[in-house]
Amino acid sequence: MKYEPTTELPAAVIDAIAQVVAEELGRVAQLVPPSPAAELGRVGQPQPDGGSRRPRPLQSPPGSQQGSAARAGLAGLPQLVAERLLGALEMTVAALDPLVPQLVEVLPEAGPRSGRVAIATVGSQSEMLFELARLESVVPGATAMVAHVVAAVAEHPAVAPQLVGTGSDEAAIAASHGARHLALTAVVATIVLRPLWPAVTATAIIGTALGVVAPILRDAPMPAAYADMVLAKRRAEYLMPRHGSGRAVVTDHVFTLAEGPLASVPDFSENGLVAVLPDGIAVRAAQESGSVSVSSHVVKDPPQVDASIWDEIVELSWRAPAGGAALSGAGETNQISQTVQIPQTVQISQTIQITPPWPGDYRVRVCARGRDEENGQEYYDFVVWHAEAADPVVHKQSDRLGHLLRGEPVPVVPAAPDEVYRWVESSYLSEAATVTFVADKTGSEVLRAFGADESAPTPIKQFHDRHYSNVDPWVCVLDVPGGAVAVEFNGWQGSDRPVLRALSSPGNRAGGMFWNVNAVTRFSLARNGDVLTNTEFYRDHIESPEALELLAGLDLEGRHRKAVGLLAASRFTGVWLSAEDLARIEAVDIGYPILPLLPELYAEQRLPDGSRSWPGHGPLGADTDRLATLPDGELREFAWWAAAFAVEHSELSGHPAVTAMLADRAFSPEAEDLARRSQLHDHLKHRWLWMALHEATNPDPLGAAIRSLDAARYAVAGHAAELLDQARARLPRLPGPPGPPR
Repeated sequence: MKYEPTTELPAAVIDAIAQVVAEELGRVAQLVPPSPAAELGRVGQPQPDGGSRRPRPLQSPPGSQQGSAARAGLAGLPQLVAERLLGALEMTVAALDPLVPQLVEVLPEAGPRSGRVAIATVGSQSEMLFELARLESVVPGATAMVAHVVAAVAEHPAVAPQLVGTGSDEAAIAASHGARHLALTAVVATIVLRPLWPAVTATAIIGTALGVVAPILRDAPMPAAYADMVLAKRRAEYLMPRHGSGRAVVTDHVFTLAEGPLASVPDFSENGLVAVLPDGIAVRAAQESGSVSVSSHVVKDPPQVDASIWDEIVELSWRAPAGGAALSGAGETNQISQTVQIPQTVQISQTIQITPPWPGDYRVRVCARGRDEENGQEYYDFVVWHAEAADPVVHKQSDRLGHLLRGEPVPVVPAAPDEVYRWVESSYLSEAATVTFVADKTGSEVLRAFGADESAPTPIKQFHDRHYSNVDPWVCVLDVPGGAVAVEFNGWQGSDRPVLRALSSPGNRAGGMFWNVNAVTRFSLARNGDVLTNTEFYRDHIESPEALELLAGLDLEGRHRKAVGLLAASRFTGVWLSAEDLARIEAVDIGYPILPLLPELYAEQRLPDGSRSWPGHGPLGADTDRLATLPDGELREFAWWAAAFAVEHSELSGHPAVTAMLADRAFSPEAEDLARRSQLHDHLKHRWLWMALHEATNPDPLGAAIRSLDAARYAVAGHAAELLDQARARLPRLPGPPGPPR
């Protein structure tokens, strides 16, 4: 980096400064803590795991983009690192008195700028950035002069040998490298700034030193042993199995998993998907440029081939010259976010190179899908493991692009029934949504069944803007031939049983599909108020014979599960949604807030002998089983006692609707409205109280007793232990083995 010094200094002055620096550098460097010193020393270097650093920088003061190079360098350092280094060196720098008379003699006679100096600040601004801005306002050009002197002194024969970092591992070398260079700039900054401005603070000196050293370290070569230490560290910390996902950059239809840039155009004619390179592999994508989704798995032993969700699967070998191949495009490494699985402990997410950091023979299984699809949803998967070189193995070849690249006739593939809904995969609904089809009802009727407020139409953007602070449900509706469609962007109310019952009665049909970004799904069908199925969308989860018959011949386990579920729900209801219909919903830009229906009340399952199906579980632990011995009437009393205890210890104990509910043991319209509203973001304070009252109305006495008590203990918070003690005291003792002799 080029600096513009304020004053050119004679060689004799540089010699004198270098002698002082040579005497102080080692002592100051020893005072720098190893951890922040290593972080500083790695500035501009790749991480030891092969990734790149994106530290959180110090907050720059207003207008710092027009400030000095030193301020820019300081502002770019990780905040915690800079603050720790300030704390470590502040007292030492304040006590330094390295006077160089030769320097004082040649300094400009014009002292600091006269008059008052105004500097804008912000409350969270770094103290060093503020002091640095003040220094540069009082003594313009001071930090540039420090940078000039540092550059000259760093090459002096008395100083240069001391700047070479040493150590027995990567962290030690990085710390030594950072500490020595920081000591150099700190001592030089003290020597130069004290004569220029006697009132300069230690904070300003250290801020100058950090601001000057940052660009130097970005360009300074690491000690010769550092590269070997980095590789040793990566190898020592490399764990398997590891899995990752990300995006690969595509250029001219190609992306690579390799140790270096692509040197020539690969030949894909052999298998139509992947080609071996001198240092990795190249993959043929359908799209010409942009990026594609990629997942990776580095394993010790390859898993079984699952061809159900892939169009092309090819397995082959390559020899790694050094190891540590990364996804690339146009010669630029494109890192992938990886997760290392440490058995029985935790998962560590890092940004790293993909393949193991050792040379040798590797095997890779490349899977591809979506290369023929117009929506551009290509997806690729790599499985990598150590293995001796072997012949390529083709597990599956089915897409049109592969046939064309291999010079083979393109087979005629009949359109799948679910293609009618595959447009959803590239729509705004692709990641998370619920689409519900309702036969023979209008949009207004559907809104009422959802519990939506038809009188409060709201622009969709307002719901999206509130999403991260307020997850209250909302829905859009559209009248279509045969009925209406409800669309929830990232919502799920349409998959709830109470809503399905309301939508499908009297004498109607409703069906829908829910999915989210975590690949969780729920497929629902309901007729005449009866929910036929409401479960995860896998064939072995669905028990309804009618639903299974409807799904016959459809691929529930494939990659187009959303489309298959929507197709089945449309077939059941006779109601359909097109891409144009969704565009109409988005163009109208109106949604409706939902006041959620109360959750479904479940019966407590019992075995034929009357005992519980899940013994030992519940709010009283094993004592919960004692409730099953009570008659229904006592169970009812127990449930309402638990609800009343929650009311007594709440702010709603005197509320008329609550008092009336305890007296009538039933919801009034006002109480039901309050209970439903308690599920909304701004009313969650009393949610567990209302759930305790709601559970007390459960038609199943045992379910009412257990779940009302369970909700009540959360409602009363600090009184939970008292509630549970009183609950145990109300229970009969179960017969058991005799106690110890007295």
